[in-house]
Amino acid sequence: MPNEIERGFAALSSDAERGLLLAGPELRRQAAKRHSRRIAVTAGAAVVLVVGAVSAGWAVTNTGDDPNTSLPPAVSGTGAASTPAAPASSAPSLAPPSSSTAPASPTTTRPSTTAPTTKPPAIPGSVPARALLADSDTGVSDLARVEDEFEPLEFCSKAKFASEGEVGVRATVRMFYRGPKSEPTSVPDDTVYNTVTVYRGDGAEDYLTELRRAVEACPTGKVGTSEAQFDSLGSLGTGDESILIDRSYEARDGEGEPVNNGSRNHTYIAAIRVGDAVTLVDGRGYEGWGAARADFERQLAGRAAARLQDWRG
Repeated sequence: MPNEIERGFAALSSDAERGLLLAGPELRRQAAKRHSRRIAVTAGAAVVLVVGAVSAGWAVTNTGDDPNTSLPPAVSGTGAASTPAAPASSAPSLAPPSSSTAPASPTTTRPSTTAPTTKPPAIPGSVPARALLADSDTGVSDLARVEDEFEPLEFCSKAKFASEGEVGVRATVRMFYRGPKSEPTSVPDDTVYNTVTVYRGDGAEDYLTELRRAVEACPTGKVGTSEAQFDSLGSLGTGDESILIDRSYEARDGEGEPVNNGSRNHTYIAAIRVGDAVTLVDGRGYEGWGAARADFERQLAGRAAARLQDWRG
């Protein structure tokens, strides 16, 4: 038994020599060094945690500031500044939203201020007979279609009719007229030309304007070889607009000579517009004699306006 104990101590002594066991003072010195290192590491980790918490608190409390203000840099455990990329969950982003994610601003639809346009009626191929005075109208006889080219009314050199450039289609008829007091076989009271013209664009309105200006610019003028006087009698009160003109000449006897007593023979012109068309009734008298205004206005101008309204209105 004692021999076995001695052999055990001898083996333990041999293993201790191979393990290079440190002496007591050296072991105490290294143990103290490891303890101080653990304290340093623990303190450093605490500093990192404190700095991180301060940084997060700054970011949260400053989210309402200028979005262009950058976050302060993170501080490492060694005290050196660094700017690592912040994780997505660390703090709310201060960058302004991109245009792709910005909410669309509400749009207000404004009502159109453009007035709806009405397409004008097409220019017809011709003027039908029903748009003109006819034999069936009271007092009309010997009606015939005029094939000669239309000539604008004569006033004076100041009268201009630029609307002739806007003429679409036109037709003219000539007739004799006898008033209600005249016998059917008696001498006519008036020789009448009725012309219906359809204009392009504003030509019809322009023509009425030009007629009014002609009367104003030409209170007197020549019609053929005769001196004439022109007076506007105002509107006829029919159609879209109208005008009645008194055209008078010095009275003459049966031989065609002036009577030299100041008397005048009166003839009348009526123009009535309906839309883009105008009916012109031109009474020229008969063999130097004038006509009665009441018959002309009621029987001729009134009937011509009704026919045009029926066709073009």
